[in-house]
Amino acid sequence: MIRIAMTLLILTPLVSEALKAQEIPESFHPVRPMAMGGAFTAVANDENAVWTNPAGVSRIRKARSRGVVNLVKFPNAIAGANTAGRTFYTSITQAGDEETAAAISEASQNEAIADKPFWAMAAAFPMMMFDFGRQLASVLGAFSHTTMKAVIDSDNPQQTTTEVVSDIGGVLSFSVTNHSNRFNLGFQVRSIGRYAFEDTIATTTLFDDKELETVLKENSNQSVGLAVDAGMMFTLADFWFPTIGISVLNAPLSCKKDYLNPFSKTRETVCGTVFSGSFANPDAISTVDPTDIRAGISITPRITRKIALRIALDAHHIHTTSGDNNYGLSDIPVLKTLHGGVELITGNPLLPSPFSVAVGLSQGYYTMGASVRLSFLSLDIATFGRDISSDDNPQEDRRVMGGFSLDF
Repeated sequence: MIRIAMTLLILTPLVSEALKAQEIPESFHPVRPMAMGGAFTAVANDENAVWTNPAGVSRIRKARSRGVVNLVKFPNAIAGANTAGRTFYTSITQAGDEETAAAISEASQNEAIADKPFWAMAAAFPMMMFDFGRQLASVLGAFSHTTMKAVIDSDNPQQTTTEVVSDIGGVLSFSVTNHSNRFNLGFQVRSIGRYAFEDTIATTTLFDDKELETVLKENSNQSVGLAVDAGMMFTLADFWFPTIGISVLNAPLSCKKDYLNPFSKTRETVCGTVFSGSFANPDAISTVDPTDIRAGISITPRITRKIALRIALDAHHIHTTSGDNNYGLSDIPVLKTLHGGVELITGNPLLPSPFSVAVGLSQGYYTMGASVRLSFLSLDIATFGRDISSDDNPQEDRRVMGGFSLDF
């Protein structure tokens, strides 16, 4: 298993040039899983289980806890930005209105901001975990998550591709476990209110706050959706704690016909969490959160009594069909669905680690990060890359995220 994990980590960068363009839509960016390359389906032992595998909710428990309210996290906030965003922002803000067109043209020719996007995100997930005996755990939480992205195309600098997707809602999770807490089943419901703008705008609009606000309001989608997720985890009674995990995020409660698949570039019937409401752009990707079937495996070889490695491999967005219905998006390049990570941890491997550092690969790019979990405080940081090219030649957008929470 270690040899397989190391082979994946070594070979993925060598073949990443075969990846096609287009970023896979993600409805939430949890920090610690991103540090591990997204390979968290068979790890899920902290609050990030809600976004990766709800079966892991039972594994969030504090050691020796006997209370009904096991854990409270507030504000559980996350913020992130890309490294190229500063160049984009500085170039836009320093250009005078009367020189807008010239500044855009010159910047594009000099590659100052052309194809260098602005990306930023902010999120919060305050939550409470309840224990109903030793075999039933529940999470009740509220969340908000906003992602903003803008990129000026060097071939057409007068237009800027702009995306603003903002979610707000609540989540209720349940997870049952056996007496040893090594077999877990999870189920959860998420209510989502979504505001989204996904379109191209005149680049000059970026220089006029009022015009930009008007464009975003008049051409936005405002919708609601109800998502259901489920998962399973099983850890063998072995020294290395080999664990398998399976999760289904955005279960196929309904389907949307004529959905424009950004990978196949064709219209398909796609199932998952389908949003309803007012749509100025019915072809926006965010009108559906496609079903995301995930499978993972992890092992935890010991180094010393108190230090161990966790090695995890995942496959996400596993695509399947039934008749004309697609569960997941078709034609996602295989390497974009593969995730691998190695985490150095301290403490009990079946509980959240007080301190961990991680490296990994996600969608062909390296990831790394660290987490500190004290009795009253959690801190997380991660960096990862995403392909934002418009052709078959990969173009990395490097991003950094950090998380902060007070724990009670």
